[in-house]
Amino acid sequence: MIKVAISGKGGVGKTTLAANLAYLLAKEGYSVTAIDCDSSINLPSALGVDNVTPLSSLKKVIEERVKMPFGAFRYNPKVDDLFEKYSVVNSEGVRVLVLGTIEKGGEGCFCPESAFLRAILRHAIFSDDVLILDMEAGIEHLGRGTARGVDLLIAVVEPGMRSIETLKRIEKLAEDIEIDRMCVVVNKYFQSEGAKRIVDFVKESYELLGVIPYDVKLIEADMNKIPPYKICDLKPFEEIKEKLKEMCL
Repeated sequence: MIKVAISGKGGVGKTTLAANLAYLLAKEGYSVTAIDCDSSINLPSALGVDNVTPLSSLKKVIEERVKMPFGAFRYNPKVDDLFEKYSVVNSEGVRVLVLGTIEKGGEGCFCPESAFLRAILRHAIFSDDVLILDMEAGIEHLGRGTARGVDLLIAVVEPGMRSIETLKRIEKLAEDIEIDRMCVVVNKYFQSEGAKRIVDFVKESYELLGVIPYDVKLIEADMNKIPPYKICDLKPFEEIKEKLKEMCL
């Protein structure tokens, strides 16, 4: 069983990593579910599917399943049927879902949408061999109870100090919700002293899962809405996949 959450600042390549890992593991025969938890929805197109309904948009369903009289609501609503109904399976056999966004009413808000989406994640954690969560840098969808089912948080960074600043924020959030293990993937690597310093810093401070070289074909795939695994060099992703299997299986 492999249950991972992938996080990082916008544009660093976490969706590409999520899509390629989902593809490679499904190719090996694993039952794979990939869930887009980012407010900027990109994972479905990276996996070659469209028209995936964001679960947070099911206002009537959320009201029926979550809300109770006198302003109370259920913390563990029934969601297994919705998991099947609103997922799309791509041509490689990967099940794809989109969570959508949680509308926050204030600091510490635990709204019905949040209860509903976390119930979806709890169900997903126990459903298939492999679960890959494409998160925002904030990992807001993961509460303590949900995070306990995640084997590993993968933080994706690129050569640059803004990315490292986000990495430190992700590390703090991971500690807050009791994720036991975090590792780092360096993406868009190119030969330079600055990029080498970033990799050296990650090696010294974190568990380095892999380094992905800069690949112009990944930009081409994104611009043309082609799944990245169809045209990019998969060797670095294969190496990450094998390390991931060693860590989680």
